[in-house]
Amino acid sequence: MGRLVGYADAMDKRIEQRALTPRYTISEAAVLIGRRAETVSRWSFGHERLYKGEPRRDEPLIPADGERGGLALSFLNLLELRTLSIYRGDAALQAIRRALEYVGKELKEQRPLMTRQFHVYGGELLTRFAETDDGVMLLNASRGGQLTAEKLIESALWTKDIDYDEDEHARRWWFKTRAVPLVVDNRVAGGHPITAETGVRLDAITARNREGYSNDEIERDTGAREAEVVAAILLAA
Repeated sequence: MGRLVGYADAMDKRIEQRALTPRYTISEAAVLIGRRAETVSRWSFGHERLYKGEPRRDEPLIPADGERGGLALSFLNLLELRTLSIYRGDAALQAIRRALEYVGKELKEQRPLMTRQFHVYGGELLTRFAETDDGVMLLNASRGGQLTAEKLIESALWTKDIDYDEDEHARRWWFKTRAVPLVVDNRVAGGHPITAETGVRLDAITARNREGYSNDEIERDTGAREAEVVAAILLAA
């Protein structure tokens, strides 16, 4: 029995480590979450700027798992950035960071977006956060992007586009919603975006498209379905 428990613990650590391994550049992450690379860089690594002639540093909004210059971000970082991408305006972003910290404490998870618990309980907990004194003050202070209870709940609802494994860890993300047959699966193709049904890497499709292959030729060459090829090409356009 002890060996089985030890094996399960080791597997849990391997699964978690896979989700935390840096695999994406800032530019790649920007495409997946639908934001500019400069924005992703600022959220992940902070930003130096001048304010009234004085240097000021904006601290990062997420704990980036890699280094700015290369493979900067992990699968879990993508999920964290996707949550932030719902908002516009720095005040609201600071508020949602604090809200996520609150949810993490309630769920006893340092980074709650990795688990199914966030999908199940996140909306309720974020609403509870909004009802606290700190939450209300943050709601009122959000000038650039109004942070409402509805927005907080939306932060949890988007996780319907995440698939979880048998151990309740986030495994696969339908990054353009489930209506589009493209996914990031942190156990397949090194975490690179792939087609949902056939598992073809998107860069294999887009490279052939740039070389002048027709859609039919790409389908025959890669084994991807028609809808997958179209979706991959549209994403790269």
